[in-house]
Amino acid sequence: MGAAHPGLIAGVVLDSRGAPVEDARVYFADAPTAIPDVAALTGPDGGFSLAAPVDGTYTLECGADGFATARATVDSQGDACLELTLRPR
Repeated sequence: MGAAHPGLIAGVVLDSRGAPVEDARVYFADAPTAIPDVAALTGPDGGFSLAAPVDGTYTLECGADGFATARATVDSQGDACLELTLRPR
């Protein structure tokens, strides 16, 4: 059963040295329900947030120029926090 209100999946995108990656594109690759094709761009601190409309398992992908795509799965029961690390191509 879904949450009464949307949760939030927030996190940070880092490079392999631990530095924040600005302007990385973070988006849902898979979700427990149909969702619009939306993406978040990371800020100068590498931070991002996406609304999770229902509780469940979400797969996020992230990419940026010069980096290979990263993928992570998170279980959202309301709000969730995630760290994605991008590796150079």
